[in-house]
This record gives sequence, structure tokens and C-alpha cells, in this order.
Amino acid sequence: MRVVRGIALVIGLVAFAFMAYRLGWSGLTRVLVETGWWFLVIAAIDVGSAMSDGAAIRAMASEHARIPYARCVAAQLSGVAINRLTPGNALGEPVKIGILVERIPRDSAVSTILMFDAGATVIAITAIILGSLVTLAFVDLPGNMAIAAWIGAGVLVLILFGLFVLIRKGPVGLGIRALRRLRMISAVRSARWQRGTAHIDEMVKELGTTRSSRIGLLFLFGSRALNWIGTIVMLYAAGLPLSAPMVVGILSVGQLITHVSHIVPLGLGIAEGGNYLLYRALGAPGLAGLDFTMVYRARTCLLSAIGLTVLAITSFRDRRRRATVIS
Repeated sequence: MRVVRGIALVIGLVAFAFMAYRLGWSGLTRVLVETGWWFLVIAAIDVGSAMSDGAAIRAMASEHARIPYARCVAAQLSGVAINRLTPGNALGEPVKIGILVERIPRDSAVSTILMFDAGATVIAITAIILGSLVTLAFVDLPGNMAIAAWIGAGVLVLILFGLFVLIRKGPVGLGIRALRRLRMISAVRSARWQRGTAHIDEMVKELGTTRSSRIGLLFLFGSRALNWIGTIVMLYAAGLPLSAPMVVGILSVGQLITHVSHIVPLGLGIAEGGNYLLYRALGAPGLAGLDFTMVYRARTCLLSAIGLTVLAITSFRDRRRRATVIS
């Protein structure tokens, strides 16, 4: 995990440099001029969202291990930075585990992040599905976009169902059995791995059934609410009308576009094109969608800078602490 954290930090710094270069000084200046002090408000809301996520991590871990709140917030900020800067939106999860495992057992760290990710995904997908259905019902989207939104909502429903099954069956054990069926590992190794990870699956199955995990879900919902507020503030700062269709559309179909754009490096092309079409469909100028994408990218740039700084400081302090213990 220590090696993963180091590699992730290097990759994150390179990706951050590329993002900053692509945004450019003129782009950053334009964002700051257009949003003014509201940009700092948005940044504060994003940090508040990460702090709520940190509280969720701490609550979910508390059933089996105690961990400092600051460590949980550091893990979340670091992981989010790596996720936003790298393809797949997943490389930050091992980073979170690596930071937590410095204070709690590995099984507890892995199960906590699995529960956190599952809970966050359920809340995000549910919100996107409901918002997308409302948007499709009350907003006249272009034919191709409407079809894409319906398909996206259907796929998300299937993902949501699969996620519930995964949680109840045990994600790690299910993955190991899949590898065995594909004959990628031997029967002996499969049995050994399942015995070694059974405790992780048992802890993940507790999601939503224990008081601590339910508290964690409440904090996750609070984080999502703060994220929505940050997006609404972005709309206001950009001078866009805060009509009900606009807000619901951006918080649902717009979030779907954002999630898809995270699959490719920095969302190149997808975010711009998707938001351009969405804003036109919602009755706003298409160029406003491009402006929104620019502000969002600057928002991501700032949050990533904070997260990478936290990751570097945390890694340095952990290394120094280990050196002190050894000596």
C-alpha cells in the first residue's frame, strides 16, 4: 500500500500539471473573474463535503476499529484528488485504504472503504435516477439525448440492483469465485483466499444493518447534499437562471455526464459536449454549458491541489513515524 500511495502521488502530480496546463492561466483568470468570491465559497463547500465523507468513514470503521477523524478526512481528500485526476475514478480507493491501514487492521480498512463506496454509490445513483426521470418527464430533451438519458437511467437501475446483490453476497468472495470460474486461479488458491477474506465480506454485509453504518450513510447523504449545494452555487455564480428544470436537470443528467466523463482522463471532450447539449435542452445558451464545464474543471483543480498536498504531507508524516519506531 505504501508503494501504491507513492505511485498514485506521482501520477496525480503529473495529471494535475496536465490539467492546470490545459485550463491555462487565462482560463483560470476567466473563472475567477466570472465567479469572484463565490469560487472560494464553492471550494469551502467541497472541503465541507470531504469532511462529511470523513465522518462517514469514521462511523463505518467504528464498529470494529477506532480511527482519528483527521485521518479519515485525509484519506478522503487524498483519494478524491487521485480519482478526479486519473481514468476510471477508482485509483484513489487503494490510496484511502493505504492511509487508513496505518492506524487500523487491513481487513477493517478494506471493508470500511468498500462500505463507504457502496453507500456513496447507492445514494448517488438513486439521486441521478430520480432526477433523470423528473427531467425526462418535464423537459423536452432532444431525441438523441432523451434516448441516452433513458438508457443511462436503465443501466443505473441494473447497477443499483447488482450493487445490492454484491453487498449481500460479499464482494470479495464473489470476485474470487468469479476468478475461479474463469480458471484464472486454482481451486486451492481460491479456497485459501476466500478463507482469508471472509471477515471482510462479513463486515461489508453490515452496511445498513448496524447503527454505526446507518450513521455513516447519513453523513454520506450530507456530503451529497453539500455537493448539490456547491453545484447550485456554481450555477448562480455563472449567472444562469435557477429554475426548477435547470437545477433538477443539472443535478441529475448533468451528474450523469460528469460521472461518465470521469471514466476517461480528465473527461476530455465528454464534459464539454454533453453539457453544451444539456444546457441547450434546458433552455440556456449552449455556451453556458461550456462555461460551467470550465468552472467545474477549475473547481476540480483546486480540490485536487488540496488533496495532493494532504496526501504528500500524510505520506511524509507516516514515513517519519515508521522510521522513528524502527530506530
